Amino acid sequence: MNKQASPPEVKAELNSVPLIIKRLFISSFIVFLLLIVITYLYYFNRLENDIYLNGVLSDAINLLILICIFAFVQTSVVAKRSYLFLSVGIFLWSAGLTFDFLDELVFQPIWVGIYIEDITRTLGMLVTGFGLYLALTDLAKTREQLEEELKTDVLTKAYNRRYFYHYVQQNQDKPHSLVIADIDHFKAINDEYGHDVGDQVLIDFVYQCHQALDEDILFARIGGEEFALYVATDDADELRATCEQLLSLANNVMVTPSKTLSVSIGSAIKRATETFSNTMKRADQALYLAKNQGRSRYIHKP
Repeated sequence: MNKQASPPEVKAELNSVPLIIKRLFISSFIVFLLLIVITYLYYFNRLENDIYLNGVLSDAINLLILICIFAFVQTSVVAKRSYLFLSVGIFLWSAGLTFDFLDELVFQPIWVGIYIEDITRTLGMLVTGFGLYLALTDLAKTREQLEEELKTDVLTKAYNRRYFYHYVQQNQDKPHSLVIADIDHFKAINDEYGHDVGDQVLIDFVYQCHQALDEDILFARIGGEEFALYVATDDADELRATCEQLLSLANNVMVTPSKTLSVSIGSAIKRATETFSNTMKRADQALYLAKNQGRSRYIHKP
């Protein structure tokens, strides 16, 4: 898993279906359903047992399947394309089923059974099946999008605090280091240049980090201008190189044409029996020292 790749913006292709199309679809389905039920009730006493068991029962099962699919379509948020295929498929399937049901009750010309009943129903099943495939694919994409949104920061698309804490706790037993980076004088940037500039600074800094940091580093925004890193190493030299890289990446971000960004950084290597909160506390203490010693620097808390 590339933990530095910026989470993709998966846009749900769940366009709203025009109300007129929904009403036409629902109306046609209800008409076919009523026609089947009324015809069945009218001819019920004339049915023979074998016809009932072999014909009407089969049609009733088809009807139940159609009702279930119809309910799925109406209660799920699906894309226009999926809704169109499902609507056409259910319409054809319902039409074929209606003719098939009438065929069990009254005499019909053979061409009706071959060209209208069988072809229409079979075509309806195929189109409905394809529509269900499209709908399920859309729902799967939507689920992936929602899961991604739950763990990413809305503004910067970095991982958020919730996911960072969850990930670190899940990997607590592995050797690692924690880094906390805080943008220097961020409030002054917002006050002097406006929040739109401040937001762009955050976005640019995250972009720089996503492009340059190693794949085994988890980078997250855990506060307004505060970021945290999970570095999968307990080697002090590797950790120092990562922190120095962060300092350099911040300097690549331009606040104004004549002013670059700077960050203060604190880090701590996880001890053998240390908890996540204690390691974070030591990294935060190191960050505090970096701020007090003039900012734009890196301090490691042994």
